Amino acid sequence: MSLQDRVIEGTLQAVAPLKADRIAIHAAFYAALVFAFYMLLVGAIDWVGGVAAGLGGVLYSVVRDFSTARRYRRALASHLAYVQEKHPHVELYVPMVEKLGNSLLLKRSGLFLEDGRLSLEAFNQPAFAKSPKDSITVPVGVDFRIFESVSEAKVPLVGFRSELMKNAYRFHVYGDEEAVARIAAFAESPAPADAASAEPERND
Repeated sequence: MSLQDRVIEGTLQAVAPLKADRIAIHAAFYAALVFAFYMLLVGAIDWVGGVAAGLGGVLYSVVRDFSTARRYRRALASHLAYVQEKHPHVELYVPMVEKLGNSLLLKRSGLFLEDGRLSLEAFNQPAFAKSPKDSITVPVGVDFRIFESVSEAKVPLVGFRSELMKNAYRFHVYGDEEAVARIAAFAESPAPADAASAEPERND
């Protein structure tokens, strides 16, 4: 498997993992909600209602997780194809991930390497659109600076502290060692004044 394929597949597994234990937890949660709703309406529940609540929870959890994984896979494929078309000499595209508590969301932006330079690609992709409408490219330099990386303990991601348009900007990428090393090669040490000028932090 190529580095590009590893990054795409690893990102997909991070944001939309299809795991039996995860599906079971979600199924139990949804079944409990259905059970409680049924009790409020009827006041009691028999074995038929209990089985229906359990099966409904499992079905909902499976459909939800598979549809989420399918949606993210399409988004990753469209972003990669868009970058490769716009930048014909792209060497590697690395999707960005946003971490909100325990939730991992795919950003509408990513990093790419072309001709030895690292740039950020921010996509303008309306909801339900199959591919980005257009995008903005910001090379590492004056408007986009990367400072340091921090590995995450519970998820296969590496977080980066950076600055975008003079504002603090944090993002995560899939923790493939080769991909992370190629990104980290563009990191710099922040000047003392950067801490004050980098607020507030942005996550878009």
